[in-house]
Amino acid sequence: MRSLRGASVGLVVGAVVAFIYADAIAQEHELGTILNDALMFLVPFPLGAVGAVLLRMPRWGAVAIAGPIATSVLGAALMQVIPDFYLFGFDEMWTIGVWVVAGVLGYVAAVWWARDRWVAITVTGLLLSVHVISGQVRDPLHEWQEALAFQRSGIPLLAPERPGYTISRAELWTGEEDGTAILLEYTRPGRMEVQIFLRPATAAAPKAACGSPYPRLRWGTDGVSCTPTGGDRWIREDSNGEVAAFAWHGSALVQAAGTAMTSQELFSLLDSLRPVTAAWLARV
Repeated sequence: MRSLRGASVGLVVGAVVAFIYADAIAQEHELGTILNDALMFLVPFPLGAVGAVLLRMPRWGAVAIAGPIATSVLGAALMQVIPDFYLFGFDEMWTIGVWVVAGVLGYVAAVWWARDRWVAITVTGLLLSVHVISGQVRDPLHEWQEALAFQRSGIPLLAPERPGYTISRAELWTGEEDGTAILLEYTRPGRMEVQIFLRPATAAAPKAACGSPYPRLRWGTDGVSCTPTGGDRWIREDSNGEVAAFAWHGSALVQAAGTAMTSQELFSLLDSLRPVTAAWLARV
């Protein structure tokens, strides 16, 4: 009966915290959402206390203190292990359900914590273990999720093999109006970074991709002309000195761009593309 009453209070508290978190998502987690973060932690204290009193829970004061802390610990832990909404292309709003679950479990844990000292020690130990374990598995789990997302993207997994180029970033870009792409970023001593975007060959022809590079928001549509170099390969040079090369490579549409680079250097980089594994990309 105590656990049921605790779950009821936790459901209400979790729903309110989820609403506050939804507001932070709507604001795209800008600086102003610091207030949301503070409210997510502080509001459960008086709200949980009122709920515990109304339901006449034994040792309601202890529940009112332990409940918000347990909810915060469990919510943070769950957030570290749920599927990445960006990688798998689902709406971030779905993640607010984590706080409802954390509220229910957190207040059930608080009810048990308030029973006696030895149960309190056990519950505290379990909560600390959840916190530590979630931190330990976060990075390996995220790497596994990234590898799975790369593998399921439908984009050929390629990377250049050129001496002097060091890969610094590999990401799956989803949610863009131009579709999904894999970004590879390379650095070279004395040169600025080189960015390579991989897309399925069906995304566009190299000529069309040159006229509207990926992502469109970054490049714009300022009418920059494209120059063919033969073999359905195209070069685009913007007014800021950035040069981009576009070509098909097997079943992939490839776009490589860099500042202070020649078209020969860019196409040489494209010609060195080799198959790689999803796990290799995820480890970058």
